[in-house]
Order: sequence, then structure tokens, then C-alpha cells
Amino acid sequence: MRSDARVLDERYELRQRLGGGAMGEVWLGYDLRSRRAVAVKLIHRELLNPRYPEELIQRFTREANLLERLEHPGIPAFLDARLPPDADAPYLVMEHILGRDLKEVVGEKNRLSEQEVLAIAAQVCDVLQYTHAIPVIHRDLKPANIMLTDRQRVMVLDFGVAKMFRTDQTQLTLGNRVLGTVAYMPPEQCEGRDVNPRSDLYSLACMLYELLTGIPPFPDRDPARVMQRHRYHTPEPVSLHRPGITPALEAAIMAGLAKQASDRPATAQEFRERLGSLHWESAKPGTTSSPVSTRVPVLAAPDRPMDELLPIHVQITQAQALFDEGLIVHAKSRFASLARNLAGHGPEHADDAARSRLGLARCQRHLGYQEEALKNLLALADVLRPCRPPDDRLLLDVRFHIGQLLLDLGDQHGISELAEVYQALKAADRPEDAAVTAEVRRALTRATLG
Repeated sequence: MRSDARVLDERYELRQRLGGGAMGEVWLGYDLRSRRAVAVKLIHRELLNPRYPEELIQRFTREANLLERLEHPGIPAFLDARLPPDADAPYLVMEHILGRDLKEVVGEKNRLSEQEVLAIAAQVCDVLQYTHAIPVIHRDLKPANIMLTDRQRVMVLDFGVAKMFRTDQTQLTLGNRVLGTVAYMPPEQCEGRDVNPRSDLYSLACMLYELLTGIPPFPDRDPARVMQRHRYHTPEPVSLHRPGITPALEAAIMAGLAKQASDRPATAQEFRERLGSLHWESAKPGTTSSPVSTRVPVLAAPDRPMDELLPIHVQITQAQALFDEGLIVHAKSRFASLARNLAGHGPEHADDAARSRLGLARCQRHLGYQEEALKNLLALADVLRPCRPPDDRLLLDVRFHIGQLLLDLGDQHGISELAEVYQALKAADRPEDAAVTAEVRRALTRATLG
């Protein structure tokens, strides 16, 4: 432990300030008990004064209670909290996520490709579908609150100003601070009216607008003018700043930016379905779409006939490259096409068919379709078990992802599945399995401690 480090309750060592918001700041911490990195959220020191401590503590306590009940792979896990009257300096402890927020990504790349935006939007919609069902409204969706992990999974952060719909009557100000970010704030929130699930969809549409164009719908430094424009002005078309954008994608985003909540998509699922249907449209020959990252080799559309002339292992590598790059929607289509085409092709293509089905299920999990992914992997495991030894690497890969999906869905049998996979890998003791063995060990440790 560093001698100059601040330590909370002799357990959480604060190592580096990661960022801050209206209420508090977030630190990279180290849990001296479990020996792992964590994220620690504190209340701003200047707010801990007699002016409004009761309201502030109520908000902080409500955030802790809310985070404790949220269990979704797209939301950082709640780990611990110290709240009044047990603590003079309250704090929250959450899972530490490795990655970069979208504000950083946009700052580096200026704008993202259509396929990257669609993949991000699908995962954010999945989180919103979950939280809105509770029902919880985020109220502060913005690029800085969306994290891309080192595996390109989307995580939605900071529920500090979230609202329990129909039960939470708190206001959106604290002292002279506006809770929420005006660049992405829906008209009803700007006016102080009640928010609803469609309010989050407006904020999401603002964010998608910026990811595609590099600027928010109303780029102005004056918060009052921005709020006024959210209320009364129509944003400039996306195509004005991004010529050649797929018209249907632009239409979906502009529908999300409707002034009246009733004119927006009714639910996050409906918004996701509108956006999800665009993947196939943008992939058809003759349609216009933005190029994806040049770091991915051979990015032809998934349904182009020329791909069928390539060796199967090359096509699988293409799909995997898309997945590794975070273009999950695009990768999912590739893996689905391969799985269909390889079905029933005989034992010579059994490995390729199994790898394609595994890749498809991993895409489904990353896009939030956990039940469908689990069903597909259980069926694949039933196919592999009779014809492969228990320590077969492909079978163990499938079982590893089954274990993670079970845990995603709250089924503690996932721990047993991970333990059996880890035991088999340790017994096989193959040098080429070192990396995956370490990954399974980390997953098993997290599940055990969690």
C-alpha cells in the first residue's frame, strides 16, 4: 500500500481520480481485502456542508439502493456502500470496468461508422429495456456515461440521477447545479416536467447523432440556449453533417428526437428493432453505408456472393475479426450465415460449424439476447459431448460461455459449470491453453466472490 494513499475504512485504497459529475467523483480503488481493482464513488467535498446535506445524502442513498438491485451484464456490478449514519463521508463501491468511454472514442475518431453505431445502440437499448421494466429512467445518457470495455462490450454507467418512474418525485436540481447534461436532455426534462422511458430514448438519439456526425444535435456552449433549442427547434438532418448516411438510419434517429414523447419509439425494444433491421439494408449491394475501421481485414458485406468463394476458415476469421473490433451486429450476421450454410455438411466441417455456432451465440450474448444464446449453446454442447473427449478445447469453450450465460441470467449453476471447465483445463495442462485457463480462473473467482 502506498504511504500517501487515502484509505476508506481500512479497506479501499484510492489510487487515481477517474472523473466526476454533478454530485461526486469516481476513483480507481483497490480492495485490500479481496485484492482487486474497484471503482469508488464519493460525494464532492464542497457539497458536504450544511446547505443541503439531507437532500444530497438522500440522493446518494437512493443511488446505492438502486444500484444494488440492478443486475445486468451491461451495468457495472454494485459491490459495497457506506452511508449515513454509519459513515461521515459516504461512498459507493462498484465493479471496475476496463475500457474507454464514448466521449474519448469520439474525441479520437471524430465519428464512428454506421455499423459501429448500430452495435452500440443495440446494446444500450438492451440495458434500457431492462431498467425501464423495473421501472428506472436513467436521465443522463451521454457518451461519457457509456463505456466500451476492452472486449468492446457496452456498459452503461452513472445512475446517480436516475428516477424511479411513477414513485420518485425528486427534482432535477441540486443547489445551483442541473442534474443531467443539457446537450442530451429531452424537452420535457428541460421544462422540469415528468420524464418517462421515452425521455431516455431522446437522449440516446442525441448520442447516436453525435457518434455519426461528431457533434451533438445542438452544439452551443450556452446551456440555456441549448435547453431552449431542445424545446422548440428541430435539429439539422444527420445527412447535412454526414452525407451518404443510410436514409432509414437517419429517419430512426430523427424519430427518437421528436419533441413530443408520444411521437418517439414507444419502447427501447422498438427503437432497437428499428435500428436492428437496418443492418441488412445497409449491407445490400447498391445501398450507401459508411466504411468500417480499416484495421479489420476484408470487410465485405456478409451476404456478398464473393465471400462464399473464400475458404471456410477465412470466412470464420473474418467474422471473428469483426467481433474483436466490436462490430457485433456485423459479426453476428456473418456467423449466422456460416452456421446455416455449414449445417448438415458432414464430419469434415463439424469443427467449422461448431465454431460458427459458438461465434453466433457470443454475438447474441453481447447484444443482450442471453436466453437465445444459452439455448443455442446448450444445444451445441449436446452435439459435441457424444463425439469428443471431456477435455476437448472446443467443448470446453462452449461450456465456459454456458457458465457465463447462466450467471448473466442469475443461475448459480454457472459457478459449477465454470469450476468443471477450470478443473478440466488444469488437468489437461496444455501450454496452448494457458490464456484461456487464466480467463476461466478470473471468471470463476469473480463469480465466487460475487
